[in-house]
Amino acid sequence: MVDVRYKHQTSQEHPHIEWLELNSDGMLHECAVMKRDPQGNVFFFQVNHLDEIDRRRLAQMLADRNARQFELWDLMAQKTLGNGMNALAYFHQLVKVLTPIGKVIDPRTGVMGAPLTGVVNTNPAEAQETK
Repeated sequence: MVDVRYKHQTSQEHPHIEWLELNSDGMLHECAVMKRDPQGNVFFFQVNHLDEIDRRRLAQMLADRNARQFELWDLMAQKTLGNGMNALAYFHQLVKVLTPIGKVIDPRTGVMGAPLTGVVNTNPAEAQETK
């Protein structure tokens, strides 16, 4: 487990839902956690930014019998929405990254968060080879 500098609380009701401190202000926001990477970055989107249709879509995925067994990223990759679009392709546009120090970044900017201590291997292929 990576040390983090933000407050967070896991939802007791729904898998993949966490309350995250996004602005270093002590306020927790309801978020859908897509995945966590080995550096401690959390890929998420805020639930309150969804309209009612998208909230229903998310709720259906969270109610899936496999929801607790897989990361939300993987669940969405396997789901097709009623509009014919892949769920991951649709929701990915909303995804942000919360770094271990609590900074929110856009994953499409070419930067990544690093753990608070230690050396980071930024080459995923090498990380797989060393396992």
